[in-house]
Amino acid sequence: MKKNYNRNTLFIALASLLFFIPIIHAQKMITPKFLQKGDTVAILATARKIDASTLKPAIKLLESWGLNVVLGRTIGKDENQLAGPDWLRATDFQEMLDNPTISAIWAAKGGYGTVRIIDRIDFSRFKKKPKWIVGFSDVTVLHSHLNNMDVETIHGM
Repeated sequence: MKKNYNRNTLFIALASLLFFIPIIHAQKMITPKFLQKGDTVAILATARKIDASTLKPAIKLLESWGLNVVLGRTIGKDENQLAGPDWLRATDFQEMLDNPTISAIWAAKGGYGTVRIIDRIDFSRFKKKPKWIVGFSDVTVLHSHLNNMDVETIHGM
């Protein structure tokens, strides 16, 4: 009987931890400043290639909300399936991340490739002044990394 009691106690303790740790963790999340008219959103590609003409509807939508849009250097680049070589995608993201005039970074496409650049990114300035990172699919590696730094992101397109 004692063995069952110990197993049950251990199970309840572990189940409690699994339930409460995400709640406690979520309470500490840092929310970047909400976007306002006049803010600038950067659209770039951390993974798969995409051309500027494909982004026209997204650009129109953002501009209709009163936001300014800048396109990263990776938009329109083509290196096999990727939006340029790893160094370019990492540099483009880093420059937008460090640019104080950019309020949000929107990764235009998922696919594969972000995991190849994540270790090249320096998040030290970002930690001091977080901004919204938006993306889906392969960009989940960025979401996971930033969520582990207790910063909220937007998983979407």
